[in-house]
Amino acid sequence: MSRARCTLKVQGLDCPVEMGELQTALEHFPGISRLQFDLTLGTMTVDYESNNVRPEGIVEHVLTKAGMKSSLVNDAEVPPPWWERNRRWLATGVSGLFVVFGWIAWLLGLPGGIERVAYLGAILIGGAELVFKAFRSLLRLRLDIHVLMTAAIVGALALREWDEAATVAFLFGLSELLEAWSLERAKRAVRKLLLVAPETAEVIGPDGTIRVLPASQIATGDHIHIRAGERIPADGRVIEGRSSVDQRAITGESVPILREVDDTVFAGSVNGEGSLTVEASGPVGDALISRIIHQVREAQTSRAPVERRIGHFASYYTPAAMIAALAIMLVPPLLLLALGAHPDAAVWSRWFSKGLVILVIACPCALVISTPVAVVSGLAAAARNGILIKGGAYLEEFGRLRALAFDKTGTLTRGEPAVVEVVATGVHPDDDLLRIAAALGDRGGHVLGRAIARHARERLLTVPVADDYLARPGLGASGRVDAVEYHIGSHRYIEEAGLCRPEFHARLGHAESNAGTSVALSTETGPLGWIRLADQARPEAAGVVAELNQLGIDTVMLTGDNAITAAAMARQLGIKEHRAELLPADKVTAIREIEGRHGPTGMIGDGVNDAPALASARVSVALGGISSGAALETADVVLMADNLAALPWLVRHSRMTLARIRQNIALALGTKGLVLVLAALGYANLGLAIAADLGTSLLVTVNALRLLRGSNIAAKS
Repeated sequence: MSRARCTLKVQGLDCPVEMGELQTALEHFPGISRLQFDLTLGTMTVDYESNNVRPEGIVEHVLTKAGMKSSLVNDAEVPPPWWERNRRWLATGVSGLFVVFGWIAWLLGLPGGIERVAYLGAILIGGAELVFKAFRSLLRLRLDIHVLMTAAIVGALALREWDEAATVAFLFGLSELLEAWSLERAKRAVRKLLLVAPETAEVIGPDGTIRVLPASQIATGDHIHIRAGERIPADGRVIEGRSSVDQRAITGESVPILREVDDTVFAGSVNGEGSLTVEASGPVGDALISRIIHQVREAQTSRAPVERRIGHFASYYTPAAMIAALAIMLVPPLLLLALGAHPDAAVWSRWFSKGLVILVIACPCALVISTPVAVVSGLAAAARNGILIKGGAYLEEFGRLRALAFDKTGTLTRGEPAVVEVVATGVHPDDDLLRIAAALGDRGGHVLGRAIARHARERLLTVPVADDYLARPGLGASGRVDAVEYHIGSHRYIEEAGLCRPEFHARLGHAESNAGTSVALSTETGPLGWIRLADQARPEAAGVVAELNQLGIDTVMLTGDNAITAAAMARQLGIKEHRAELLPADKVTAIREIEGRHGPTGMIGDGVNDAPALASARVSVALGGISSGAALETADVVLMADNLAALPWLVRHSRMTLARIRQNIALALGTKGLVLVLAALGYANLGLAIAADLGTSLLVTVNALRLLRGSNIAAKS
């Protein structure tokens, strides 16, 4: 069995109702295993068995069964004709003009025939597509919003309420436009995020000539010339030039980053004041921005749990409301008949009219649209701030977290050793001790030696050259500097070489009780001192931990490092709970225990080494989106700028998104409940019901779109 996937651009796919129609049309189509929808882009992704299904057959089936035109996104996209792009606006506008003309005719007392013709025009023009969709739904035995609104229009006509029938047709068309407008706003936000890479690139040929090529034709190893102010067309390494680069579109960083020879740059970032020559690391399809685009699109097709619950609720709510409306139309008059009374036409008409109001109140438009617009807006706002969230489910889950577990090395710390203490115990001053240790560190490849050499140069010390260098794996090394033989290494190495002294042994032993690793330096005549190195905390880490605690998030540090180092780092950062000397499996157990005590727990790590713990947490967050492509694949959330300051912002943003969704649900259901009570008391008609539904749709849409105007991380950090 051969599985394949295709993506279709579907005209008119901008509403959950159309999504339901496509699901119904394709649910029994043999060979299709999965459907995913992206309302913001109007696309449907289909997983199918290529042995049984052809993509062209799916396109044809969508047209014949759902009545919707579609095309494969890999095909050359043909812009829809003018009528297709503007028919909704025209139909709604003309329908509204006819309604206004009918009102004017009534106010002026013109003959009733003119008024009815105007209202009939509003119904035919504004309700033509609505009736067609309702007929199509009834053929599939579906009771959806189109059936409800068509029933309301037909019922109003049966009661000779021409004005109310026309108002329903016009206002429903207007609510559909509002829905499309709200999703178009979200579309623009996502497009602004995605369309950041340039379409062309200046490629330098072997003879030094520059050719302008489509960015899609860039190959690995191509040399690309990037002028000041231009966007970088491919990921790569700077081989000539020096400039500041604005990586905001990729990482959310508000400040340009200096890039020079051997530094990495990313497609979609903007070159600053200098020109650069970049060696492409691969085609644009392999670039980080391309992977981000793929993940953002995948995120939009993943519905949040609350969105699924609302959709499930609406699927039962709509038929139940229709049954209730029929009951209100028929039960009271029939009850009067059963009691021996003879209800006249006015009684039947009054109860029929109340039932029609219930039909309009049952319209789930505001309820259904309130959640996806909020989720898409939340995802787009986060991505704009350099936070890649892989679906609405993770956005929702992050807002419910009560604890965050941090890996230490590379997450809370910089992930590399740095010199924190230089202690000279002999005649040599500290700087001489550091110079000699740096000379030996330069000759070896050990991470501690390189850190010592780097620290010496940062202090502008002149580092001499060491001769006769000899490494002693696991212990240390020896070499000559200015004709004097020196030994550098662990406490054990100095002792085994017979170079340690009792007083030095005691002082170095005390130093080793502190966090980090102590490296001793000695001559043949005795020890000279030691240098202590330790992994340094990220500068923002302590502030982030404090802010998370203020937000009610308990923080826990999990590390495989020794207990002394772990305790020192936890004290420095203000983390009350920490666990040390953990194996990867131990971290999984720790996550489960923390969740049992604190509640929903997330895990923050590097996306690779902590894979088991990340997988076991409610939400996994990876730092290292730039340095590690694997983080994009393994984590649920990726902080592209490697900046912990994004975490408190994300907690607030996720909670705000959930709050918007709850507000919208309460507003939609509350409005319907109020109109229902008014209808029961005889104070609501069809016009009020549809106006209330339209107003609610507008309010929930605007409320959700406010997420796009949220503050950025830089403003909060």
